Amino acid sequence: MTTPTTPVSRRTVLKTAGAAAITGVSGCLSGQNRPKGVTLAPPDNYKNLKEADLPYPVYGEKLPEVTVPGVVSDRPVTTTDFVGERHLLLTFVYTRCEGICLNLGQNLVQVQARAAEAGFTDDIALGAITFDPEHDTPERLKSWGAERGFDYDLGNCYLMRPKSERRARAVVEDTFGEAYKHEEGAKMPFLHTGLIFLVNDEGVVERAYAGDPPKPTTVIEDVEALVGV
Repeated sequence: MTTPTTPVSRRTVLKTAGAAAITGVSGCLSGQNRPKGVTLAPPDNYKNLKEADLPYPVYGEKLPEVTVPGVVSDRPVTTTDFVGERHLLLTFVYTRCEGICLNLGQNLVQVQARAAEAGFTDDIALGAITFDPEHDTPERLKSWGAERGFDYDLGNCYLMRPKSERRARAVVEDTFGEAYKHEEGAKMPFLHTGLIFLVNDEGVVERAYAGDPPKPTTVIEDVEALVGV
C-alpha cells in the first residue's frame, strides 16, 4: 500500500474505509425520524452511517457547494446550480482507470439513457469530476465520456475538471470525502474508494453509494422513485 499524500488524506482514507465496512450492516430507522427535505425512505444502514462521522455527506445532509470548470459546455458548474431545477447524480473518476471508474460512469450513462427513454431527462443531471486534471485534459475527459456512452446533446451531462492537482484534492477529497491516493507510474495511478451521490432538487443527499459501485438497476430504481415515475 502506498503512503497517503497528506495527514488529512490519511484520516479521510481511514474514515472512508470504515464507511465501506459499514455499508453492508443492517440497521433500523422509523419513518418519523426521517430527516427533513428527503423523498426516499432511509437506507437500511442509515443509523450506522450517521453515527460513523463519515467524511462525505450521507442521507438527509446537504451536498456541499463548489464550483468546477466544465468541459462539455466550457463554463463553470456549481453543484447548487441544480437546486430548484433538477435532481443530481454525481460521481468522481479519472480516465486512466480501467476498474471502478468504468462502473461509476456506467451508472450515470444508464440513468441518462433510462431518463431519455422514460421522458424525464429534464429532471435529472449527471455529473462527474476528475481528480486527475494533469492527465485529463478537457478534450480527453470529453472523449472519455463519449466513449462511455454519454449523450451530450441531451443537455443534462456535466463533466468537470479542477484546474490543478491541488484544487482537485480540495474539491474531491476535502469537500466531498472521496478519498484517493496517487502513485504515479502505477498501472492505475490512483487508488480510490468509489462514491456516487444522488441529490434531490433541494440539494439534499438521498443516497450516498460508497465502496463497490451499485448495480445500475438499483440507482435507476432510486432515481425513478425520486422523480416519481
